[in-house]
Amino acid sequence: MNSGFGFVRPTPLAVPSTPMTSEHEFISEEEFRGEAEEALLDGDRSLDAEEINAVRAVLRNRDFRTMWLSSLGSTIGTWMQNVILAAFVYTVTRSAWLVSLVGFCNLVPQLLFATFGGIIADTFSRKKLIFWLSLEQMIGSLAIAWIVRTTDFSRPALLIAVFAVGTGAALQGPVFLAVTPSLVPREHLAGAISLNSVSMNVSRVVGPAIGAVLYVWIGASWVFVLNAATYVIIMVGVTYVKVPTFERKVGESKLDRLVGGFRYVRQDPVVFRAVLTVFMFSLFCMPFVVLYPAIASVDWSVSTKSTLYGLLYATFGLGAVIGALSVGTVLAGHKIEHVLRVSCALFGISLAAYITIRGPALAFPIGFLLGFFYFVLVTSLSTIFQSRLDHSIRGRVSAVWMMCFGGTVPVAGLIAGWIVSHTSVNTVVYFGAAFALFLAWFADLRPPEERTSLRETLSR
Repeated sequence: MNSGFGFVRPTPLAVPSTPMTSEHEFISEEEFRGEAEEALLDGDRSLDAEEINAVRAVLRNRDFRTMWLSSLGSTIGTWMQNVILAAFVYTVTRSAWLVSLVGFCNLVPQLLFATFGGIIADTFSRKKLIFWLSLEQMIGSLAIAWIVRTTDFSRPALLIAVFAVGTGAALQGPVFLAVTPSLVPREHLAGAISLNSVSMNVSRVVGPAIGAVLYVWIGASWVFVLNAATYVIIMVGVTYVKVPTFERKVGESKLDRLVGGFRYVRQDPVVFRAVLTVFMFSLFCMPFVVLYPAIASVDWSVSTKSTLYGLLYATFGLGAVIGALSVGTVLAGHKIEHVLRVSCALFGISLAAYITIRGPALAFPIGFLLGFFYFVLVTSLSTIFQSRLDHSIRGRVSAVWMMCFGGTVPVAGLIAGWIVSHTSVNTVVYFGAAFALFLAWFADLRPPEERTSLRETLSR
């Protein structure tokens, strides 16, 4: 697993509550979209008890609970491997360039192969795809463990193995993004979005912490073996989950299957602006994540090998967890489009403050707020995006999302590194903060009919 579950559309606003049954009720894309738009227009009403406890409600869904727990376990293993592999490679080689190549090989498949992952997600059994792609990543992780069992390891072999694991994750990502909404009844989608985001962020905090301890006790190679074992959790979990089938479009040519996701993005104005927003956010605002060690070292005089650095990173991750939970709970009574734009502005302000302070004391509270607004922003944006998708093409459109979000990160990192070498870290981060304020204006993702209605009302 690379990032665990994708995001689904929470509809905590006006979706009628119905009793939970063993079989999910599935509706057409037109009905789903109509109800989602009606929910947005009725977003100011008070919440009932079931909506307030949306997270608890979704955990009563056996299929979602099984996949969520399986994903969490596997993603924790992935973050164990990612962090410890970078530390091991640098410790042995003292080559920052090789470390960057390892990271590039792990992430660039999202840019290259996510589209193909979307095609297979909409063509073959998604349940079988999750199983076999997890097996492929497990084998790749075992290969990494074998390669690094000694300090005199083959650099090309390691890069090939890392690329193989990254490719499996890139192909599997759109499948998860396509499966998740179909597992959750409509009235429980609000809790699902929160739990999906929490899974991603908890793994980023817990995985490195566990990996660091195990690295000292058993060595890097055995850490990677344990990560390989976590894929078994996914493989077992998916066998017990009922993944709904869907109608595939007949008569589609190979070209239609390849470009179908891009065509869908271009034709739906809300989806198009959401994808463009996440692309620009990843390219211009996300480099602060890549530059985080430099920020701590240069601006706060904190060693990246210290416990204090780990606590700072954990505080940022904790803020992200709380932010993800908030979207489906305390913020559920607000229009999701408004939450998105406000979080863009507050993220930009927090990021500017983060790079301005000189010392670790204020980095804790500001880092918490930065993580909070960061994932409120990403979660809100993702939920709006997911609400517009047809199940029959969800995998391919989700692949476009992955390319623009995760696939942009290695490119943004390379660009940021070049700019830093000519200017400073602060220049890159301040620009990202200013661009987030621009996105607060740009990211108006209300449905076109609602925006038209508002303009007509104001013109009267």
